[in-house]
Amino acid sequence: MKYKEDLRIVRTRKHLSTTIINMMQAQSLDKISVIDICKEACVNRATFYAHYEDKYHLLSYALEELKDDIYSSINKELTAENPMDTILEIACATFDFVKDNKGKISALLTHNRNEKVIQTIKDSLSRTVKQYIQKCHTTYPSGVPLTLTSVAYAGALIDMCMWYLDNPDKFTREWFAWQNTLFGELILKIIDDGRL
Repeated sequence: MKYKEDLRIVRTRKHLSTTIINMMQAQSLDKISVIDICKEACVNRATFYAHYEDKYHLLSYALEELKDDIYSSINKELTAENPMDTILEIACATFDFVKDNKGKISALLTHNRNEKVIQTIKDSLSRTVKQYIQKCHTTYPSGVPLTLTSVAYAGALIDMCMWYLDNPDKFTREWFAWQNTLFGELILKIIDDGRL
């Protein structure tokens, strides 16, 4: 029988993750304490620490939830026949989400463009990229470690999103997809050749 998580736990985690994302839109995570998060969420500190090690652990969880929302459409539609289609689907889903939530994401990143936050976002996206490309890995084997490919692509995708946020009127979805296609072709060349 499959174990079902207590709904109170699910609600508490969801509430804390929503709280930290909302708070980060107004100020830097560096300036937000666990006490601040608990007060804003009306949650006891002991409850917080029962679920998370620290605020970065909570941020990682919140990003995983957010990422699941972004890529849920890919899960339903992706056939994963080849890595290029996979890369393009991830890029388009990411761009659509960033464009649709531009104000919220811009506010969040205005106060939180520090190495720790960006690295947490990249790690989260890298796990997703790896998961999707892995579906194609048996058809397109490579001498390059999948983790390296995933990290490189996730980093480029995050940087392109931040570039778009800094210059929103200059870029379209088609441009973003085209840039990701070019980068995806480079990644695939690395995968196919095992080198540049």
